[in-house]
Amino acid sequence: MKILQSRSSFIVLQILDFLTTLVAFRFGAFEINPIVGHLTVMFGPIGGLLCSKLIAIFIAAGVRKRLWIVNTFYTGIVCWNMIIVWLLTRTR
Repeated sequence: MKILQSRSSFIVLQILDFLTTLVAFRFGAFEINPIVGHLTVMFGPIGGLLCSKLIAIFIAAGVRKRLWIVNTFYTGIVCWNMIIVWLLTRTR
């Protein structure tokens, strides 16, 4: 439980989400989050994802006592991204 409460875990999960999303984009996936999708249209894939990461960090800064919830959520997102990448690579 302590690992899910740490800020370093949050940063690692943000980096993993960024990287797995970029890989998924490379294989033809698209962003399903409308806010992040809009940011990627406005600023490009890398700029939009970086902007979304800054927003996530800003939001997470306000939930210090419940960081484990945020980290659990992003663990699920990274796992989802990895599943999508795996599925997309199998169809090629």
